[in-house]
Amino acid sequence: MPVIMFANVLISSFSGLLVPEFSRLLAGKNYNRLKTVCDTIFKITFIFSICVTGIFIIFANEISLMVYQSIETGKWIRILAPLIFFMYIDNIIDNMLKGINEQVSVMFCNIIDLIVTISIIFFVVPVFGMYGYILSIFVSELLNFTISSVQLKKKINYSVNLKEFVVKPCLACLVSYLLIQIFNINIFSFNINTIIQISIFVFTYLGFIVLFQEKKYITNFCSKK
Repeated sequence: MPVIMFANVLISSFSGLLVPEFSRLLAGKNYNRLKTVCDTIFKITFIFSICVTGIFIIFANEISLMVYQSIETGKWIRILAPLIFFMYIDNIIDNMLKGINEQVSVMFCNIIDLIVTISIIFFVVPVFGMYGYILSIFVSELLNFTISSVQLKKKINYSVNLKEFVVKPCLACLVSYLLIQIFNINIFSFNINTIIQISIFVFTYLGFIVLFQEKKYITNFCSKK
């Protein structure tokens, strides 16, 4: 989990700033701006989270060897990697809710999450062991994410463009993965090779995200003409 949550430092560094910003917009009854900021933050977080998820799925074994000097951990990193998407976005949603004076809702959500998680650990983990623990993490994160999303939707009518926020980033991940498979670098030490490949993946991913955005603007401009 520490490895999975490592990149969340970048999310946490600005998610805390959402609390005073959302409070200011709510106090000024600037609801349109509140929705705009919410949509923008979601887009950025979706793009970032999908990129990090792709890195941990594709490079799970390499990261495991670099950090733990064991390939066994790579299996668990790859299994938990899809949760990155929900963990990071849930972090953002919680701070948005706090910013619009919904701290009590966040607290109740965490209490429900805790009760369900403890129940799974108590009844399931003794039977299924590590897989039961993994199940508890999945249920906990997905439950927390779902409840928080519904709570925020009731207060802010945000919109999630699946094509822009999910489909295109996933496509960019796929293309980046194919590219590093074609140009497989193996001339330096293992750690350096891994860092180079991850860097290529990230820059290719960002390049395609920018390309998709530019194409969107060009298409919109031409349609207006």
